[in-house]
Amino acid sequence: MDFEQLYEIIFRIYTDCNVTEFPIDCFEVVRRCGYRIKRYSELTPKKKEACMRLSPDACIVKDTLYYQDQNIPERTRFSVMHELGHVFLQTPVEETADTFSSHILAPRIMIHKNGCQNAEQIHETFGLSYTASNRALSDYRQWFTGISRRSPRTPLAVEQKLESMFRPLPEEPASRPSRRRPAKKRLTKRQREMDERAAFFQEQRLIYGEDYVFHMLEEQWLCGNAP
Repeated sequence: MDFEQLYEIIFRIYTDCNVTEFPIDCFEVVRRCGYRIKRYSELTPKKKEACMRLSPDACIVKDTLYYQDQNIPERTRFSVMHELGHVFLQTPVEETADTFSSHILAPRIMIHKNGCQNAEQIHETFGLSYTASNRALSDYRQWFTGISRRSPRTPLAVEQKLESMFRPLPEEPASRPSRRRPAKKRLTKRQREMDERAAFFQEQRLIYGEDYVFHMLEEQWLCGNAP
């Protein structure tokens, strides 16, 4: 199988269907792909029998996905994606559709990104059955070994694009206190004169003492003499 092509298809589905978390919402993906959804339990006996002949788990007929709602959720999800695999890969081969289902539900690069070390963690993170989780784990280890042996030791470009869809946004850097000095207040002519006078009297107070300054102020008030 051409895994680069497989992941190009998976990446397009993730993008078009706005897949943003795991386990992925399989039924929402099916709806966004333009299919109606019906459970086997709501079909007439004749229609149900016809669907069961095609598959005991799920099938797509024209514009409708039919699925066995008596199965456990993990098997249902795998079966639904399996049917989409037939459509997107345009293949009748069951093993190929199984491969599609396994990879779209648990992309190997996302198993790595989420740090899954065993089948239990894959089961909890991606919603696969334990059987499918064990197979995905085995395949992931082969995937990782293959990357470690090639040069450069990086996943496919399309796998990296898919991973970037789930990369957490960088945290905003903590804002630093502003080092800008406060703007100087613009003084009127009268205010500048008052400041200059206050500075003058302070200087006189330091040189001659408080009584001298008081005497000057008294004289100015009585006689109108400027200092």
